[in-house]
Amino acid sequence: MSGRTTRLAGRARKLLPEFPGPLDTAVFVFPLFLIYQVGIVSGVRNGADVVTTLLMKFFEYDLGKYLLLFAVLLLGYVGLLVLLRRSGRFHPRSFLPLLVESGIYAVCMGSIILFVLRNVLWFVPGLALDSVPDRGPLEILVISAGAGLHEEFLFRVGLMGGLAFLLEQRMRRRAAWTLALVVSSLVFSGVHHLGPLGESFSSVAFAYRTLAGACFGVIYVLRGFAVAAWTHCLYDLYVLTLS
Repeated sequence: MSGRTTRLAGRARKLLPEFPGPLDTAVFVFPLFLIYQVGIVSGVRNGADVVTTLLMKFFEYDLGKYLLLFAVLLLGYVGLLVLLRRSGRFHPRSFLPLLVESGIYAVCMGSIILFVLRNVLWFVPGLALDSVPDRGPLEILVISAGAGLHEEFLFRVGLMGGLAFLLEQRMRRRAAWTLALVVSSLVFSGVHHLGPLGESFSSVAFAYRTLAGACFGVIYVLRGFAVAAWTHCLYDLYVLTLS
């Protein structure tokens, strides 16, 4: 039975787009970076963002210089795409499979999490989690892009990946990554209740975000940072738009 399961998993993996390499990952996530870093001029910020403060200090809080930097980065990004396209290493159509895959994960996540909450943990959510009142479509887009980029980089790449690397020195690889997944998911959920802008604690909200963090973590391990970041972005975009 295990052999059959392994064969089925192998076939399923072949149906998915190829695992993005480092260069492809950078190309795929740059739009999230650009949307967020330019969009924050509208006044919204992600709590996991440590980049913007450093950039603004570097440019002495000059908005013109700040936006000029991203105009230059955008031109460089377009130039890189042209070079990769001509060399046959990348085609803009490659975005579509990644977005479709991420969108499927984002839509399915909510149903799976709600099923677990209601049938395993016996919680029945009675509030719109992650709601952002009085925000327009632009602010929601910026918030979602920032969550996908900064939170996935901080909690999945940094915390989960770093913790797993340290734990692998003392235990088996699978056990290390499992423990790192659990810890990073709990921390991911907990930080949403900290600070002056944090949400008041609720066991339902904490369980909900812990399960969401675990889902993002599994996607990161199996499909890489680009898919995890876009899944998080599209998931938040979906939830915030409907809330």
